[in-house]
Amino acid sequence: MAKRILMFALPFLAACSQQAEPAPDTPTTTLHQVMLAEIDEPADALWELTNSAIGDKGGLDPALMDDARWTRLAELADQVAAGSARIAAMDPIIVAPPGVAIGDSNIEGGHSAEQVQAAIDRDPAGMRALAESLGSHVGDLATAARAHDAATAGPLVDALDGVCESCHLQYWYPEQRELIEQFQNSGVVDPDHPALGPREAAK
Repeated sequence: MAKRILMFALPFLAACSQQAEPAPDTPTTTLHQVMLAEIDEPADALWELTNSAIGDKGGLDPALMDDARWTRLAELADQVAAGSARIAAMDPIIVAPPGVAIGDSNIEGGHSAEQVQAAIDRDPAGMRALAESLGSHVGDLATAARAHDAATAGPLVDALDGVCESCHLQYWYPEQRELIEQFQNSGVVDPDHPALGPREAAK
């Protein structure tokens, strides 16, 4: 149930940079700002917390989740949900101020803010829908955490990386979808990886 990374893909799979974003000249909150502070940061903390509570057979082990851990898990899920809601409400969706590097845009093959902006501008409604889907997913996780329901929370944590990747593959590095589908079809990755959805039945 540990956070799954598609290690075979190109090095620029990370969607957001750890580079600090300078304050924009306008008060507009950008997608990059929300992703770094309100989604990436609590999501990483969420995975760190749950990775240390994986049982011998996978999933969350209730014996490793005390009240404080459950409370923290719920809080982190709430933070990701709040960030998702902010993205879903953005109109327009501004990726980053001019000159700000995102993701791995400074390396060969990386994507610039302008490229991501163009992808989002082609389908902003799709971006908002994916943000809402992430919010719903982590909302369910927060509910399960408050109920100390490891049987429900475990699979939700396990699927979270795929939910995130579904957006990244659509807007940050869409050409990677074809590559990952090739690995999917060859059996290198889970054929039903949640970032891609189940394969179509063979014709």
